[in-house]
Order: sequence, then C-alpha cells, then structure tokens
Amino acid sequence: MRRALLAVILMAGMAGTAQAADGELSEQQAQGKALFEARCGVCHQLPEPDMLTPSQWKRLLQLMQKRMQQADMPPLDEEEFAQVHAYLSSQSQ
Repeated sequence: MRRALLAVILMAGMAGTAQAADGELSEQQAQGKALFEARCGVCHQLPEPDMLTPSQWKRLLQLMQKRMQQADMPPLDEEEFAQVHAYLSSQSQ
C-alpha cells in the first residue's frame, strides 16, 4: 500500500514537472513548437531540439526552407521562421 501511494505521488510530481516545463514556453516559443511539429514532421522524424546550438538551428532552418521550395511546399514565412527558431533556440545547447 505504501509503495503504491509513493508511486502515485512520484508520478504526479513528474507530471507536474512536465506541465511546468511546457508552461514556461513563451507564446512565440509555443507557437514555434506547434509549427515545428506540424510542418517539419510532415517529411521526416523530428530531431531533438537540444542537439544543435541556436546558430546551427538557424542555418539548418534556412537549408530546410530551400528544400521545401524545391519540393513545391510553401516555406515558413518570416514570422513562422522566427517562432520555430525561438522554440528550438530555447531548447538548444
């Protein structure tokens, strides 16, 4: 019984931590996360945001803009690009 209660308390604590982490994103970052998942996930598996630095993410996003155009897909507009970059930068190394 005590172990079950302890497990419930620990799981509730971890869920609260996950919610707090998501809640810490600014509105721009949250929108960027949604765009990243929706637009980038259409073509390939999403990379982990912490795998690159902000400047590396910017270069990669610029490259992906060109690839989207080559594939006759609409690239991100300036605001969307800034939102995705803000999200990735906030989670990066």
